[in-house]
Amino acid sequence: MKFLIASLFLLAMLAACGDESSSSAPDPIGEISSSSNEELGSSSSVAEKNSSSSVSGKNSSSSVVESSSSEEEFRVCDDGDTLSSDEASGVYYYICKDGWWALDHVLNRDSLDSLAAIEKNKEHPNMDSLFAGYNGKYFEFEDPRDGRKYRYLKFEGRSEDFDAFTTFYVMAENLNYGKMIPSGTTKFDDSVTEKLCYVDDEWFCDNHFGGLYTWAEAMNLPKVCDSVAVDSNDACKAITKERSPISGEGYLNAIWQGICPDGWHIMNQREWRYANGDIRSKILWEENAGRNSDGLAIIPSGNGYSGIHEFTYMWLPAESEEKFAYSMSILSVAYETHSVDWNKDSFKSIRCVMDEDNPLAKN
Repeated sequence: MKFLIASLFLLAMLAACGDESSSSAPDPIGEISSSSNEELGSSSSVAEKNSSSSVSGKNSSSSVVESSSSEEEFRVCDDGDTLSSDEASGVYYYICKDGWWALDHVLNRDSLDSLAAIEKNKEHPNMDSLFAGYNGKYFEFEDPRDGRKYRYLKFEGRSEDFDAFTTFYVMAENLNYGKMIPSGTTKFDDSVTEKLCYVDDEWFCDNHFGGLYTWAEAMNLPKVCDSVAVDSNDACKAITKERSPISGEGYLNAIWQGICPDGWHIMNQREWRYANGDIRSKILWEENAGRNSDGLAIIPSGNGYSGIHEFTYMWLPAESEEKFAYSMSILSVAYETHSVDWNKDSFKSIRCVMDEDNPLAKN
């Protein structure tokens, strides 16, 4: 029945589009099977070769919404729903925006085969060369909350047009703080910081990959803030007050501690924009590995289920919509970083920047 309904809406959409050009990506509105996975990168059929699709969200069936006018507005999905399509070339991930499926990203088949090997054998990559290539000095910071030690450096950043330069101190490793929870967890505890580790293996958290957090968790906000606009909820506003990381246009420069240690804050978009140099590590990247000459040693930490060799996303202290927030995207297919918005309840990494001796934190 779902297939029939989806097909009818697809025919209606194609009729409405007329002669518009089609995308080269696989058609996401095909044989859709229901799935209990809520994370964008989570698909129970990821390791299979046969083509299949799955959709997740509050309502996996398509719907028709009556508009206020005499015309009908066709919607093939509910905003925020996600869908994955397992094709011969890889898995295509889609997200629903404005009632229509939009291609988000693709994981190629080779990477998925590597993931299957990691999950089966718990293979751990060699991390000995993570910091290789940097000729500057690394310092060491010990988090008083758990005694965990992090390398950090005085980063020399330059603006996108190379007209401005600045320096600030930033961790050269992803933050790894909190209690590990298994993937698929549906009940959360606001009294503790909870993290996901890649393929539910704490080795990855403890060996420079760091923890993976939902947006509210990373911002040190109640879990409810992953599903509502911060300014619309008393529990969220009670913490953010006048220092909301998402109010107006100020998020670009927001100094928001989140779950970073005292004296540190989550790296914001302005600081990331100064990170235009050679920030990738020499290791793990399937394509476009860096030399780490600038010392940040960015690794492709994936999303908890896949992408260990292909991408990493770093949360920003910035809400984009009710259930979406911004993150910095660093992909294997391109050298540059750019911001994208994601479901707040997806799991991503964070980097922490020192508050002191940071010109960007004062302007």
